[in-house]
Amino acid sequence: MTGEIIMTDQRNPAVESLFSEAQHDLDGEEFVARVMTRTRIRRSLTVAAWVCTGLVTAAGAWFLAIPVEVTHLISQVLTTTLIDLGDSWLAWLFSPVNNVAALFVIIVKAIRIGRKKIFGASFAS
Repeated sequence: MTGEIIMTDQRNPAVESLFSEAQHDLDGEEFVARVMTRTRIRRSLTVAAWVCTGLVTAAGAWFLAIPVEVTHLISQVLTTTLIDLGDSWLAWLFSPVNNVAALFVIIVKAIRIGRKKIFGASFAS
């Protein structure tokens, strides 16, 4: 075979009978109307879902923005240095304890130790 396609005008009666059995009239306009209605419903549901997702995301971002600002303000206050040591190696050495947060931790720890000493003392003789 040389790869040529041979066309013929003769029709196979078995294949023609299968096509004639399967052939029926389609309700074209009704079918198109049903498909378009389903498409419009699905499109409107998709748009509504995107709008709801956007609103929830915007509301969540708005509610989260307030705590982020407060957290940022607290971190700025707590990292304020107590004594300015410049940029020397001494400043790098004392940087973990030369801030308001370290002072706050020391005060809270002293209060806890004092409470334990006062309330944990035994006055029984």
